[in-house]
Amino acid sequence: MGKRWLFRLTVITVLVAVGWWLVDREPLAPLPDEVVDEERRPDYFMEIFTMVSTDEGGDPVWELRSPRMLHFPDDDSWELDAPDLIYHMDSGEPWRLRADEGRAWSGLEEALLIGEVRMTREAGPDNVAARMDTTDMRLYPPRRIAETDKYAIYETEGGVVEGVGARGHLARDLVELHSEVKARYEMPR
Repeated sequence: MGKRWLFRLTVITVLVAVGWWLVDREPLAPLPDEVVDEERRPDYFMEIFTMVSTDEGGDPVWELRSPRMLHFPDDDSWELDAPDLIYHMDSGEPWRLRADEGRAWSGLEEALLIGEVRMTREAGPDNVAARMDTTDMRLYPPRRIAETDKYAIYETEGGVVEGVGARGHLARDLVELHSEVKARYEMPR
């Protein structure tokens, strides 16, 4: 009976010693703040995102669509996968802008189209067909302005204009190219 008692006392002593050691040891050091905050985390997301801005009469002014939108609370911004923006015009067909990805801020006063950007307008009774290809475009949706400081190619009926830097005044159907501009135009037959 003495050996059993000694064995039990040894086990209890070892368990108490291990428990005391676990309770008494220093806690793990917390991660530095810069490591914790380095990765931005969205507070919500939407699949098949659509936002429509209307005028006073309820007619659409512009529409923004994306298969996925993430909202980030630190700067109240949205990150968009494959954004598709449609600017409705007072006359003629709408302008459509598509990109690889995009970023916008609350209120949508300003937005970025990131990566390859294509801006198109179908031909209609009040306008000719047009297309611009560029990268990294900045948008001002309320003013219907799109601009880039990158290389751009603008094509319209019979003509191609290319250069570095472009600004589209979409409400006025006017596109400007800023520097290193080259143009080709073929007279209609």
